[in-house]
Amino acid sequence: MKKILLLVMPLILSACSADMGRSWAENDCSKIRNNADREQCYKDVDRTFRDY
Repeated sequence: MKKILLLVMPLILSACSADMGRSWAENDCSKIRNNADREQCYKDVDRTFRDY
């Protein structure tokens, strides 16, 4: 049981850290006042975190 937990734990942590990174990036995007720049920021975040 411990071996399974040790194998699964890094996967769980990596998924959590990607979600946190995406959340932080989207939060930064929301602070951009220019609509075009903000939309581009969201697209860049989506493209960056799409595979995570």
